[in-house]
Amino acid sequence: MPSRILHVDLDAFFVEVCRQRHPELRPLEYLVVGGRRESRGVVQSASYAARQLGVRSGMPIAQAARRCPQATFFKGEFAHYRDASRQVRAVLAGFAPTVVMASLDEGYLDFSGTERLYPISLLPVAERLRDAIQDGAGLAASIGIGSNRMIAKLASDYAKPRGICEVRTGWEEGFLAGLALSALPGIGPRTAAMLARVGLSEVHQVQNLTEAALTRLVGDLARELKWRAHGHGSAALHADRLARSVSRETTLARDQTQPGSLDGLLVRFADLVAADLRGAGLVARTVVLKLRHGDFHTVTRRRTLTQPTDLAPELLAPIRELFGPAFREARARHQGIRLIGLAATNLTQAAPADLFEPRERTRLRELTEAVDQVRARFGFESVTPARALPQGNRREPD
Repeated sequence: MPSRILHVDLDAFFVEVCRQRHPELRPLEYLVVGGRRESRGVVQSASYAARQLGVRSGMPIAQAARRCPQATFFKGEFAHYRDASRQVRAVLAGFAPTVVMASLDEGYLDFSGTERLYPISLLPVAERLRDAIQDGAGLAASIGIGSNRMIAKLASDYAKPRGICEVRTGWEEGFLAGLALSALPGIGPRTAAMLARVGLSEVHQVQNLTEAALTRLVGDLARELKWRAHGHGSAALHADRLARSVSRETTLARDQTQPGSLDGLLVRFADLVAADLRGAGLVARTVVLKLRHGDFHTVTRRRTLTQPTDLAPELLAPIRELFGPAFREARARHQGIRLIGLAATNLTQAAPADLFEPRERTRLRELTEAVDQVRARFGFESVTPARALPQGNRREPD
């Protein structure tokens, strides 16, 4: 029985969520989300008008500002993106028993075994799903339908914006033949440039070569490239697969050489990551510190915890121990810190609290639960660790 996979891709997700939360942004034709114009971060998303001028996700904001000087640059809130993604996930769950969110703004649905319900085409259900996402979450989506995840995702890319594209079983090769090789998963700019040097830029060129001839041109890459070019891919969806990590990082406006402000960021990141873990019912066994020096040299340091946790102080303590030597290493190289991040990895499902845990940990958990309740009612920013506040906003203790 052939697989039937739908890929839902939310159009300009970060832009549209910011417009929902900030009505003053709605009339703006040129909008870039990711950071302020003068920041050194990267573009998360851009309005379609800005994309027509060459602005792309992952592009440095400075480059985006040069390509689209008339744009408004805005930094959104992760909590808003997370809440919007959960709304969409709830809508998707009403259409298929297996739903897997690949990221905040895209998800897969498995319709395998629905031939009696939808014997010819999944276009009608895709249309209803697109309308339901608009009605339930206020967001536009493009939907691709295919026999595996790769085909479904490429179909949704082809359908953008706000379109639907179905590639039925047996149509895969014809659909792919008109695409550039760079559209295939795993073909990044370097690999695409290497393929172009041997005269390969379109999928149909690979389809027309034997594997032996392709091997003579590209070596060990030939088998996988040939496999993908003929439309093969995995259809397996694992709804119970845990997230690999929860993280926060930021690119600083200028290289930082003072540890105090960086420590304040780590306090805030630990608080945010811990809250996300609790919201997802997860605990972390490992914490990771990420620092990028001013010359773009990047270092990571990790520490395995004595017990899994979703409590901010227990994430922060080992991160601080890692930060001191890593920061001194940067200063020994006469470098400031350009980017700083904290990640929680090696995740597992949270278990009930240990009845015999130390009293101090029970009190910390009770305090955390009280803070979560306040934030649920008044917003995450209603309670903020004093150490995470900008220095000008801190009050001396009484």
